[in-house]
Parts: sequence; C-alpha cells; structure tokens
Amino acid sequence: MSIWLWIALVAYSLGAIIQWLQFSQKFGQFNEYTNFPIVWVAKVVTVSACIIEALIWPCSLILSNELVQEKDL
Repeated sequence: MSIWLWIALVAYSLGAIIQWLQFSQKFGQFNEYTNFPIVWVAKVVTVSACIIEALIWPCSLILSNELVQEKDL
C-alpha cells in the first residue's frame, strides 16, 4: 500500500472518529429512558443516522464549503 493511500485512510478515519464524538452528544439524553421501547427505537435510529453522517463527513464538508462560497457572492 502506498504511503499516500495510508495517509488518506488515516485522515478519513480520524475525521470519522471526530465526527462521531461530536454526534454522540446528541443521543446522550436517551440513556435515561432506555427502558421504554419507543425511546430505544429512537436511539437506534439516531445512532444509525449519526454513524452514516460520520462516515460521509467529506461530502458534508465539501457541501458546506460550497454554500459558504455561494453566500459570499
């Protein structure tokens, strides 16, 4: 494996971990009420959405950057 591919993989992984840590604060409030089934389902859905959003962080970064550039024009 080339060094550049390894650097890209490490950078992507670090970005996903950072995003996950930021999103994990969203569902911290669900821990108090996990004995209710509807809250458990809501937590599973929220965690799944946060995992997906953490894995596609480069796309969200690019899109937010484009929106800022359009706003400047």
